[in-house]
Amino acid sequence: MLFNEFLTGLSQQGGSVRAYDKCAREARARIAGEPENAAALHLIAYAAQHFVDAYDDQPLTVEMAAREFDYFSEIVGILDGGYSVGSADARVAALNKVAQMLASGLPS
Repeated sequence: MLFNEFLTGLSQQGGSVRAYDKCAREARARIAGEPENAAALHLIAYAAQHFVDAYDDQPLTVEMAAREFDYFSEIVGILDGGYSVGSADARVAALNKVAQMLASGLPS
């Protein structure tokens, strides 16, 4: 799983705002070294940064944190699925689906 380490990191750090911030920074840092994954990494960074922007210094309920983690997990799962197939069509389809999800509105 190409992008699952982002979920592992979030889980290990309790899904905190700082964990999402670290995730966003790590995704952005990987873009230069992984140009073939740049679009997916950018979308992951965007979704993680949205969480940081929405909840930094704001109250976050357990229910909302779980909902956000589920949504982020879905995004990572779609990208992992598309990239694991290996075909350009599968990657583009995954990227388009996630971009459409993000454009439709993130939970918060």
